[in-house]
Amino acid sequence: MVCSAEQRRLWLAERIGGPAASPPVTAGLALDGPLDLERLTAALTAVVDRHPVLRTRYAEVDGEPVQFRPEAPLTPRQSADLIDLVDLSFAPEPEREALAAALAVEAGGHRFDLASGPMLRLTVLRLAADRHRLLLVCHHIAADARSADLLTAELAAAYRTGEAPAPADDRPQYADYAAWSRSRLDRVLPERLAYWRHLLAGAPPVLELGLDAPRSPGRHGGSHSGGDRRTATVAVRVPGAVVERLRAVGDGARLTGHTVLLAGFLVLLARCAGRREVTVGVVSGGRPHPELGAVVGCFTDLLPLRVSLADDPAFRSFAPRVREALAAGLAQAAPFDRIVSAVAPRRAPGVHPLFQVLFVERTEVATDGSDGPEGPDGPGPGWGPGLDAAPWGQEVDGSAYDLVLAAGFGPEGAELVLTYPCERFARSAVAGFADALVELLALLAERPEAALSGVRTAEPWHPPAAPTPTRPAVPPAAGQGPAAGETTGPVAELRVLWAEVLGREGVGDHDDLFAHGGDSLAVVRIAARIAERFGVDVPASAFFESPTPAGFGAVLARLTEEQQHV
Repeated sequence: MVCSAEQRRLWLAERIGGPAASPPVTAGLALDGPLDLERLTAALTAVVDRHPVLRTRYAEVDGEPVQFRPEAPLTPRQSADLIDLVDLSFAPEPEREALAAALAVEAGGHRFDLASGPMLRLTVLRLAADRHRLLLVCHHIAADARSADLLTAELAAAYRTGEAPAPADDRPQYADYAAWSRSRLDRVLPERLAYWRHLLAGAPPVLELGLDAPRSPGRHGGSHSGGDRRTATVAVRVPGAVVERLRAVGDGARLTGHTVLLAGFLVLLARCAGRREVTVGVVSGGRPHPELGAVVGCFTDLLPLRVSLADDPAFRSFAPRVREALAAGLAQAAPFDRIVSAVAPRRAPGVHPLFQVLFVERTEVATDGSDGPEGPDGPGPGWGPGLDAAPWGQEVDGSAYDLVLAAGFGPEGAELVLTYPCERFARSAVAGFADALVELLALLAERPEAALSGVRTAEPWHPPAAPTPTRPAVPPAAGQGPAAGETTGPVAELRVLWAEVLGREGVGDHDDLFAHGGDSLAVVRIAARIAERFGVDVPASAFFESPTPAGFGAVLARLTEEQQHV
C-alpha cells in the first residue's frame, strides 16, 4: 500500500541520515500507586492491536516506500517485547528520580526496525512498589504528538477496564488517510511547488546563530551524517500578562499566543544572526476531517517560513505580517521533501536544507486517561482506583536542527523549551538567548509602536573568547565549478547514473546533483545502483560531501578499497 507524504518524508530522512534523522515521539507519565505489570502488558497489547499503523512494516519498491499492514494480531512473544521493565528500587531513594530521568533519555533513543516493527515501545521504570515512571516511545512514521495523547488515554482506559475500546467496522485507519491524501496531493502539488520556488528564491542556505561553543569544530552528525547528536534543553517562562498584551497589538482580530511568540522569536533570531530576514521551519498539518480525530498516525509535516525585517517595522505591524506569512504557507502546504526538490538549494553535509531552526506549537497533554477537552469521548475517569497519573519528564528529541523552540501554555503563562545540540552550542549561550527572548517579549509588549531596531536587549548569548567555528562549505551552484575535460572510467559511469536518476542528458564531471534537481530519493536510488554496479555500500552523507561525479569518484575509490579489506 502507498505511504502518505508524511511517511515518505520520514522514510527518506531515515534512509539518508540514519535513525537519528527521524526522532521518535515520546510521552512520559508518573504513576503513583500499585501497578499491575501483567495488566499493563495486556492493556498495551490491546491498544497496539487496535491501531494497525503501530504494527505496519515498510519496504522499498522501485525506489519508493510502501507499507504492509499486519494480517494478524500480536503474538504473546511480541506482546512481551513491547514492554521493558527497569527496576531502580536497588538505588538509594534520593537518587532514583534522577536515575530514572537519565534512563528515560536513553530509552527515548530506541531505534525501530521499519522492516519488521512494531513501531511502539513502553519503558517502565520502577522506583518502588507503588511508584513508577513510564516512557512511551513511538516511531514518528506511525505517530505524532496528538497520537501519543490518544495512545496514553487509550492505555489508561484499557488498563482500567481490562480491554481497549472496540473499533467500529467503518472507523478509518491511517492507511485509508494515506491513500486519500496521496491522491489529493497529485492534483494540487504543481501549483503549490511553484509558490515555494518563488518564496524561497535567493534565500540564504544557512542561518548562522553565533551561539557556538568554544572550541567547537563545527558540525558533527545532523540530518545527513547518520550520527546521533546529544541534545539538551533550556526552559523559560513568559508571564501570561505579557502574552495577552502582545496578542492585542494586531489590528482587527487578536493574534494567537503562538503567533506573537513566533514573531518575537524571529526578531531575536535575526538580531542574533545579524540578518534582515529569517527562514525558520514550522510544523504543519493536522487531521483534515473530524472522523480522523481518533486515528493514530503521522499527520504533521514541515514548512519553511521566510519573513523579512528589512523595513525595520514596529512589532504592531510585524506580528500580523508573521500571521499572514504563516497562513499563506499553510494554504500552500506541500510535502517538505518535495519543496526541497523544487527549490533545489545548495546542500552541505550536516546542514538541514532550507532552515536549521524549528518552531513547534505545543498543546496541553492529557495523561490521566482522558482524551482532553477536544477528544472524541470527553474526559475519562483515569487509570482506576489507587493510581494517580501526572506528566513526567521532557520530550526526548535527538534533534536534527540547530535550535528548536517548543512553545506551550500553562497556568502561569507561556512555557518555552529550547532544544539544542550540545556539541554545537554552549549552554550558557543558549540560556542567554532564552533570557533575552523573555526580556524582548516584555519590551515589545510595552513598546509595540517602536521600530524593532530600537527595542534592544542585552546580547548575553555570545560566549567569551569563542573562536569562529568552521562549517562545511556549501557546494558551488551549477556552472560555477572548475572547467575540465570529461573523464572516463568510474567517473564516466557515475555521470551516467546521475543522468539516469535525474532524467536529463549531458551530465558533466562537475555538475552538482542537487543543483540539477536531485533530492533525498535520488540519493537513495543512486546509492542502490552503485551497490549493484560496484558492490560498494555508500553512506548517504557522502553525496552531500561530494555531490559531483568527479568528486564522488574519489569517494567511490576510497570506499572500494576500505570494503575490500574488511
